[in-house]
Amino acid sequence: MKKVLIIFVVILGIGLLAGGGYFGYKKWVVKKNPQATQQASQQQNSAEPNQEKVVKRQGTYEQYDPAKFILATDGKVVLFFNAKWSATSKQLDKDFKNTKLPDNFTVMSVDYDKNALLRKKYTVPFENTFVQVDAQGTMINRWSGSEDVSEVIALTK
Repeated sequence: MKKVLIIFVVILGIGLLAGGGYFGYKKWVVKKNPQATQQASQQQNSAEPNQEKVVKRQGTYEQYDPAKFILATDGKVVLFFNAKWSATSKQLDKDFKNTKLPDNFTVMSVDYDKNALLRKKYTVPFENTFVQVDAQGTMINRWSGSEDVSEVIALTK
């Protein structure tokens, strides 16, 4: 009876570890502000056809500056929480610098280790986390684990 119980506990433990590892590693996306997304879609639906087109500006990768949140009024702004000690963050930093980003798309680099208040504000669990914000700096979307620029662009709302 003890052997059966021990085997059962070991199998259960292995299953829990495997499941936890899978879901812990799996990339996750959180919609934090559904009202902002809904308001944006309402604005798009109510736009008159005779309105002027949005001025296109080249996509940029730059250092964090909250004054640049205003760029979200006619485009997308994503904060990239990265760390100098992270191999993935280093590679993404290099890729962002060497990739032509879509028009009206801004990625701002935020030092994970030096910005504890921002990490807390946006509930950033670890480095290599992305937070899309609106023009007021309110979180629209958050995700972690992206390993290439095209995935970051695709996950941005």
